[in-house]
Amino acid sequence: MSKKIIPLLLYVLIAGTAFSQSAIGLKKIAPFQITLANGKPFNSSQLGPGPVVLMYFSPDCDHCQNFTKALLKNYTVMTNKQLVMITFQSMEMIKKFEKDYNLAAYPNIKLGTEGTSYLVQKYYQIRSFPYLAMYDKSGKLVKIYEGEQPYAEIFKTLKAF
Repeated sequence: MSKKIIPLLLYVLIAGTAFSQSAIGLKKIAPFQITLANGKPFNSSQLGPGPVVLMYFSPDCDHCQNFTKALLKNYTVMTNKQLVMITFQSMEMIKKFEKDYNLAAYPNIKLGTEGTSYLVQKYYQIRSFPYLAMYDKSGKLVKIYEGEQPYAEIFKTLKAF
């Protein structure tokens, strides 16, 4: 009996250690470097003080488009937050996305591409879009949403910090 328990305990210990290491890596915002739709570089060290929402998306993703529309309709949840929208897609696609949603009219929204570095995608181990990582004003990770999620729940979280 004890011969079966020891391997099980070792497995639980190793799995727990691996999970805690991956969770530690997400406590800080990804050290991103993007090119904004206007062609200027922007990186994580240029963020202003206050809460930050990092959204990883694809301009041709229906869920991402629908979420962006809903977010702009409920913009009051974002008024005191910085939104950084990052994709791996081409500059041509982000310029069109910015124009389609009039994102240049919102000074707290930064839209850009990380190109094929996939640094942010690897950092968060993103599997589906949109991906939202929310950080409070002290830079602490508040919540992550991945893939299509109920908007009401996301907006409730955004209002809370």
